[in-house]
Amino acid sequence: MLVEHNAVLQARLKNCLLTIVELEPVLSRLSIHTELLKEINHLKNIISKVSQLELSQDEVVRIERATSLFLKELDLPLSLVMPGKERGQQ
Repeated sequence: MLVEHNAVLQARLKNCLLTIVELEPVLSRLSIHTELLKEINHLKNIISKVSQLELSQDEVVRIERATSLFLKELDLPLSLVMPGKERGQQ
């Protein structure tokens, strides 16, 4: 049961990381600091190691909230490079 629970947590974490990494092509069109692009590359490396991590529910919830906040903060900048997109849609 614990192994299954950890697998679910790993899947949730991986989903958060992939959500951010998949924004890389759009983010690269923004005038963003290169440091953010470096962090995206770091996330790509972490994704390959997620299956080796022991995670807690609290850790994953914290990362999910941070991912959600990050996406909300990108609403305005992304709307500038993706005309015609409704707010909150991808």
